[in-house]
Amino acid sequence: MSASMKILEWRPLNKGALRGFAKIELRSGMVISDVTILVGANGPWASPPSKPQIGRDGAVMKDAAGKARYTPIIEFSSKEIRDRWSTQIIDALRTSHPEALA
Repeated sequence: MSASMKILEWRPLNKGALRGFAKIELRSGMVISDVTILVGANGPWASPPSKPQIGRDGAVMKDAAGKARYTPIIEFSSKEIRDRWSTQIIDALRTSHPEALA
């Protein structure tokens, strides 16, 4: 288990790059739900929760490719901080659920 965070729940969902969703607890005691775990050419990464953008008509807004547009719920002040956060989550996930990224 990572010293800075732990995985409280793991919900696998293997769909494209998506591997599932984690609920994490930071050392501060803050709990974050629906952290997305993805994999790609550069390996796995964690993405903070986001919500779909809703238009005035109540429908989910789409980008030019027809994919849903999302707005972040949690953001980081720099890419370096976000990358460090992601690495810590992936490390904690590998420890608590080694099958998740197999």
